[in-house]
Amino acid sequence: MDTEKLKIEIEEQRNLLNTDRLDVSFGEIMGMYERKEIVIKPAFQRYFRWNKEQRTRFIESILLGIPIPPIFVAEDGNGVWELVDGLQRISTVLSFFGVLSSEDQGIREKNNWALTEGEKVQSLEGFTYETIPNQFRLNIKRATCRVEILRSNSAYDMRFELFNRLNTGGSPLTTQEIRNCIYRDISPKFNDFLKELAANQDFHTLIDLSSEQYKQLYDEELALRFISLYQNLENVQTSIAQHMTNFMENALKNKSFDYARYKTVFSEVFELLKPLERGIFRESNGKFATALYDVITIGVGENYDYYKLQQPKVILDKINQEVRTDTTLKKFSRQGGNNQRTGIINRLTEAKRIFGNTKNHDN
Repeated sequence: MDTEKLKIEIEEQRNLLNTDRLDVSFGEIMGMYERKEIVIKPAFQRYFRWNKEQRTRFIESILLGIPIPPIFVAEDGNGVWELVDGLQRISTVLSFFGVLSSEDQGIREKNNWALTEGEKVQSLEGFTYETIPNQFRLNIKRATCRVEILRSNSAYDMRFELFNRLNTGGSPLTTQEIRNCIYRDISPKFNDFLKELAANQDFHTLIDLSSEQYKQLYDEELALRFISLYQNLENVQTSIAQHMTNFMENALKNKSFDYARYKTVFSEVFELLKPLERGIFRESNGKFATALYDVITIGVGENYDYYKLQQPKVILDKINQEVRTDTTLKKFSRQGGNNQRTGIINRLTEAKRIFGNTKNHDN
């Protein structure tokens, strides 16, 4: 344990973060929203899942003077606030007052909805913004909410951390959804690129995900996983999640990033694997295994010139006779993929050894 190193690392990370806080009334927040000075990310809208009883409970809490948890925003270079945490609370007030834009409305959060019976105030039932007494409308507008602000001069990576660490609600965002929301601000190009890769029919057939996994953008995460690891073992310095985040950010900032090359490699590898059909990335119990996915796609991808000349059975034999029986890889699978740096390096090293060993088929 190195105490001085610990102090230095903590101080370095703290210096990347510049925050502020303000107490703002809901009336002011509504005004800022209407002037587009505070924005709600469209990609987050499916996470507004409060039903009418939950929304009524929040309005009731405001009317009773119960303290409101803070909301968190990230400031962009133009001073506009991007809502990071507090979507359900803010959307509840905006929709109750009828100012939530059609762009930001989902299935449940329609404007001008009627309150249900409150937990403490049963007679709230049936009242809308238009019918509730004016004194209570003003009480809601004047109620204050603490706003924690991540200033625009904070390191961009800290925005990812803010999204990630505050993401503890009932409908948590996946890591890929957070990446997409944050890095789209730099440019939508890489997001669109990932969507294009994930739409590849061969890839789509082989990963065979559930509808819920597609909603959570797990297909895009798997596409990113492959291109971030392909011929890139020496740059794996962190957990796979952080490695993919760093790769995505660096690609966006790199004007010469070779999108065409990665698209070609991705398409060729999954076209080659397609004859093996569903199941090659799954354990015997049917569970998708990232260990198998990494080893097979990287192993074949980095030895593509050899395997494209072979029959599909050659790859299938590698998978069944070597990959699935390798004790190291089986241990990774039992551990749920072992996504820490050491596990990834060991796994890709095994992939290179297994798929790079072609002498038995050359004789």
